[in-house]
Amino acid sequence: MSPARLWQLLRFLLVIIGLVFVIWGLSVLFTYTYPFVFALLLSLLTVPLVNWFERETKLPRALGTLVSLLIVMSVVSGIIAIVVTQLIRYLTIAAEKLPAQIETFTEYIQRLFNEKLAPLVNDAYDSIQRLNPEQANSLEGGITEIGVQLGAAIGVLSRGVAGLLQDILSALPLVLLLFIVIVLAWFFITKDWPDYMKSIARLNERKGFKEFELVMTNLRSALFGYVRAQLTLISITFGIVLIGMFILRVDNPFSFALLAAIFDLLPYLGVGTLLLPWAAYAAVTGEWFLAIGLVVLYIVVIVQRNLAEPKIVGSHIGLDPLAALISIFVGLQLFGVLGFILGPVLAVLLKALYNAQVFHYMWKFVIGPTTPKEAGT
Repeated sequence: MSPARLWQLLRFLLVIIGLVFVIWGLSVLFTYTYPFVFALLLSLLTVPLVNWFERETKLPRALGTLVSLLIVMSVVSGIIAIVVTQLIRYLTIAAEKLPAQIETFTEYIQRLFNEKLAPLVNDAYDSIQRLNPEQANSLEGGITEIGVQLGAAIGVLSRGVAGLLQDILSALPLVLLLFIVIVLAWFFITKDWPDYMKSIARLNERKGFKEFELVMTNLRSALFGYVRAQLTLISITFGIVLIGMFILRVDNPFSFALLAAIFDLLPYLGVGTLLLPWAAYAAVTGEWFLAIGLVVLYIVVIVQRNLAEPKIVGSHIGLDPLAALISIFVGLQLFGVLGFILGPVLAVLLKALYNAQVFHYMWKFVIGPTTPKEAGT
């Protein structure tokens, strides 16, 4: 291998090793600082509102920040309260109807057993009676083993549920602490945002900082774009479900449409968390028109979201629809549920690094000076 190729290979290895260390360092750093990262993201969304209060109402920065945080948390708490209230209301209605529905369902099962299953059981019993003792003992042993395995499985499931509840209860103090830390960091970062911007402005002339500023600007626009995209998607879901509720002649269609829009934010299940159990309940109670309608509505919402999400998310965060779709899928594979957010954000970060010519500088470093003598000149 020529000396030039050897130096290029060494520089390429240096770049790879550097990237690995940077990624590893950021992952370790995120493990210890993620509450402050979330607080920073919240601040990016809140700063425009604080600036408006400071500019239009002449409120002190600290008071404007406090008011803005209270407004945002009140809106979020109000939405959560509406969702929980509506769920409790509909669960109460279902509980009131449940005894009659259980009685009807029990009568249906009893009739099904008497008409369909009892003859089969009798035939099976007669068949067992005709078996020789050895075969009968073998069959009884198999049934006993199935019972033992089923009991063991139920025991494992019960212990798992108990362990999950215990983990949730033990995690509550940590969740409360994280909430307090995030809110406090959110307040301080938002309040002192102008000071941070002034510090950044003083660094603006330093070599390499403009590229960093370009990356951060792209990330900020992507964050706002992602929020706008999700609001657009749940608004479309709200409209579709509202129309469906009117067609199905459901009481309080606006409440159900609002619940469906909130559930649409849940990854994987989405509106299925609301519509599918409802459809199953309607089928059990004999409301076949409502059950089939809810299933069809669920399919329409899911198809619409899967078709529209790459286009809408991509257009709002500045990615091609195919790139947005790939980023969402890859994010899901790498990060699970959080991949719905992290995938597009990482894609935007890569695009921002490309626009800032970071990869260009890396490539120039790899193919640059081919000898130590040229490197020093």
